[in-house]
Amino acid sequence: MFSRNVASFLSLALAANAQLAGQTVFLKTVFTDASCLTATSNADGAAVIIDDCGSNATSLNSWVVPNGQDEVGTIQIFGDKCLDVTNGVDADGTLLQIWTCATGNTSKSLSESSFSFTVDLLEDQMWIPIPDQSITWYNENKCVDLTNGNLTDGNRVQIWDCDDENDNQKWNSFAITTPTSFVISLKKDTSLCVAASANAVGAPVVIDDCSPGSAAQTFSDPTQSGQMVIYDNLCVTPASNDNDGVPLILSPCVTGDAAQDWSHETGLITNGNDPKICLDLTNSDETPGNQLQIWTCTLLTSTTDNTNQDWIVTDTFNWTAGCLISPIHWTIIFTLALHNTFLIRSTGILIHQNN
Repeated sequence: MFSRNVASFLSLALAANAQLAGQTVFLKTVFTDASCLTATSNADGAAVIIDDCGSNATSLNSWVVPNGQDEVGTIQIFGDKCLDVTNGVDADGTLLQIWTCATGNTSKSLSESSFSFTVDLLEDQMWIPIPDQSITWYNENKCVDLTNGNLTDGNRVQIWDCDDENDNQKWNSFAITTPTSFVISLKKDTSLCVAASANAVGAPVVIDDCSPGSAAQTFSDPTQSGQMVIYDNLCVTPASNDNDGVPLILSPCVTGDAAQDWSHETGLITNGNDPKICLDLTNSDETPGNQLQIWTCTLLTSTTDNTNQDWIVTDTFNWTAGCLISPIHWTIIFTLALHNTFLIRSTGILIHQNN
């Protein structure tokens, strides 16, 4: 069950990205960007195979990763189906399928800016997409594996003992959707969000009660360079230098200004001018209106977690990787607009709008 091919995927690694929470992606074998993890149909028990995926996303190869890379969670398709280990059999060679996302014996807390809830998820459907490009079955030493390294369309995909030297278990994530805007909430209290106090140059960046849809709490990163843009081209910026305790304000966005670049994924939000500097809740004060600051990232300098620096980023996505086209009957091409999700099925079209 072992195959190696280093040269064939060096170029792919440059294009592949970590899955963001809630992002829709292709999952492509590292051997070629032409072959994707694919469901054969939208039905319980449908086989998961390797198949040609071309340049356009279809409902059969568009996978949603609700919790993102390095987090335990389901890998979803068709809106209500999950990647599933057939009959939960923990054995090399067990084939993969999809099945209706089910409740079971593993509890997972989920949250959005407007609500939070807890659901039970079946362990057969729990996975961890990890940075070494493998997709690991949660709590088991089994990984999603390209059976015999065979790239023939229709080859069923299996699980096999995880082996970080086995390229049959390496999968690149290619974005079908990209984030168009995002909201940042405080991990220890997700009812609080990062906000602009006003639409003005020099306005303090503060913690405030989350207000879904608020322009004061909705950031974008139009160039995907790391800027946190709000209102009319204003960026989150340290007020002076990168010393501990410097407050955050809004400043006109300047291309190439490292102080305005942030690694703004869930967890630590670090500054481009100094990656050891983090977005920080000043003095642990959760009072709405408290101005935020920068501070040395505690977790990068010690083993102590600093809850003032733990953030959850919730992205809104837009479709960018071609059009979502039914692989069998439908030839109509739909433009996918922001805040709308289209699921196109071989037996018809289901359109669901999220307002």
